[in-house]
Amino acid sequence: MEKRLQQWLVGALVVAGIGAAGLMWNSSTRETVVDVAGAPPPHAPRAAVPVPVPAQAVSAAVPALVLAAAANQNLSAHVADLLASHDPHDAYAAYMLVSSCASFNRRHDLEMHDNKLGAKRALSADERRDMTRMCGAMTERERLARLDYLATAVKAGVPGAAWMHAVEGPFGDPSALTTRPDDPLVREWKATAASQLDTAAEAGDTTALMLWGLQKLGGSDLTDRHPVQGYGYLVAVGLIEAEVAQPGDRSPQMFAEGSGLLTALGGQLTQAQRAAALIEARRIAAAAKARRERSDNKSGVVSAAMPGGGLSAMSAGRRG
Repeated sequence: MEKRLQQWLVGALVVAGIGAAGLMWNSSTRETVVDVAGAPPPHAPRAAVPVPVPAQAVSAAVPALVLAAAANQNLSAHVADLLASHDPHDAYAAYMLVSSCASFNRRHDLEMHDNKLGAKRALSADERRDMTRMCGAMTERERLARLDYLATAVKAGVPGAAWMHAVEGPFGDPSALTTRPDDPLVREWKATAASQLDTAAEAGDTTALMLWGLQKLGGSDLTDRHPVQGYGYLVAVGLIEAEVAQPGDRSPQMFAEGSGLLTALGGQLTQAQRAAALIEARRIAAAAKARRERSDNKSGVVSAAMPGGGLSAMSAGRRG
């Protein structure tokens, strides 16, 4: 599969998880979370303040480039091509592709992100036919195998993967968090998922920083309240985005220390707590910048305007 296609696939479908999970703070969007991401995110109480989601974090399901590919290969061929590289980023792309097909098979429709329009639109009749042809033959075994692909990506620290693992829920069953909270296996899964999210956030994964930070602020099924840490994660989003944002992206301003959003979300913190959170945010952002520079120097990659695992465009689809 063309590498550009793989990059778009990862970016577009991770963005679906970002947008849906970020919007979960408004209960009216819960159905969208289920339809697009494939499973509801870890439950969190409604925020006291509405949380705006950056323009990039919309529930776009698939880009036009993926739909074009759907006319040429079936799902098994796409997945086999991705897995053949033994690259964890491609394993993540395979996970996202299977999840997209699972969603399409449930609903017989998807929304796509049209880059020319800069907005979502419905599938055309031809696109729906192509998706049906690519996804219609998916077996239950193939659907379940997506969790193995995701585990590979999480282990390798692929941006966005830790959050999607949390969205999937224990062993692919998000309802287990509320129906079997005392099950030892569920407890073990929760501890692992929380640890993975902390690791991803500390590594500068802006998906984890934003969404895990929101959960840390208010508490959820996966974590108790840790408002100082959560606030620091959100500030780190703004610092990282300031380095990599594309023109017109509002993320750096939205998540800047002292912005209206963070002032509202961190209203319960003392000045000393905010100062401590800012120190941690700067540490995370500095480490992320150093890793990004090492990666760019090693690969010779030039930043390109592609959707990725963060809130704004990612260098070659692999920013983190």
